[in-house]
Amino acid sequence: MTNVVTAQQAQAQHPALPHRQAVSVVLFGVRVAAAALVALWLAMWLQLDNPRWAAWTVMSLALPSRGQVALKGLSRAGGTMLGLVVGLVGIAAFAQSPVAMGLFLTLWLSLTAIIGGRLLGLGSYGAALAGLTAVLVVVLSATTPLSAFAVALERTSSIILGVVCVTVASTLAEILHGPGTSPPPLMVLPSPATVVANAVRTFVMVGVAWIIWIATAWPSGGIFVILAASLALMFTTMPNADQQAWNCLWGAALGQVCGLFLKYAALTTTPSFGLLALALFPFLFMGGIGMTDRRTIAPTLGYNISFLLAVQPTNPMQYDLSSSLNEAMAVFAGVAFTIAAFRIILPQRAWRLP
Repeated sequence: MTNVVTAQQAQAQHPALPHRQAVSVVLFGVRVAAAALVALWLAMWLQLDNPRWAAWTVMSLALPSRGQVALKGLSRAGGTMLGLVVGLVGIAAFAQSPVAMGLFLTLWLSLTAIIGGRLLGLGSYGAALAGLTAVLVVVLSATTPLSAFAVALERTSSIILGVVCVTVASTLAEILHGPGTSPPPLMVLPSPATVVANAVRTFVMVGVAWIIWIATAWPSGGIFVILAASLALMFTTMPNADQQAWNCLWGAALGQVCGLFLKYAALTTTPSFGLLALALFPFLFMGGIGMTDRRTIAPTLGYNISFLLAVQPTNPMQYDLSSSLNEAMAVFAGVAFTIAAFRIILPQRAWRLP
């Protein structure tokens, strides 16, 4: 007699299980949205220039398993600090030469892609953050090198705010409801040849994106470079990334539509923070819900990044439709560039699982 229990039998034995799971998912979405809004409020109170990074930190740290959040926050903080140092070194050494700066940045990103590809779980996440943070410091201060330290300081402040808010929210939830559960992580590493291919793909992607930005002097070209770099690093740690990139594109499109609608149709003037929070909450809640299912993680990542870029919550709010549309084009170009890279550059070496 077999001991295997089918899903239908399990549901019959525990009819309340789907209801409990649904409640857990809803509570998780509420917790993530609330933590993101608290981080945003603190960033505005501290008068940071880009408070959305604090909220985005919360959204990217969102994990249904509460015990993993602290570890992920620690990985994010460590990777961020390393990336800050590398970014400042790059600005100090190559601020007068855009070509040398681009080469330095692409080599660093290729190195982090290799390191991340040989680590499991949160180690690869920390390596990706070390690459992404260096990109942010370099890109955001490329035209004004003297602002590099201020950019690095603000980035650090935003990350710390986000990490603290999401960790406190997770700790409170664990005290009230006990530890959360999540599916076991995928403990599979890509082959060494695939890791090298990912590094080559990252080098070419970011290098070409950098050349396009410098050659065209595109006002939103920095966003294009940041998206290309962040997605290149993110997808080097994910199997079937060539397929997931398409899902990320649809998520990014949804995020732009929702963000632009909210900003230019609902928030036509600078509201109080209470009204801003009420307007943002359902969209952040949706982003939190999407992180609870592996099937929706890729589009949700695109949505969370894109939505906060589109809304660009600041105090006071800035309304410039042409600039917003330019940034939307840069977001789509960055995602489309990633899709093209996986299809053109060593496609036979893309990391795939059956």
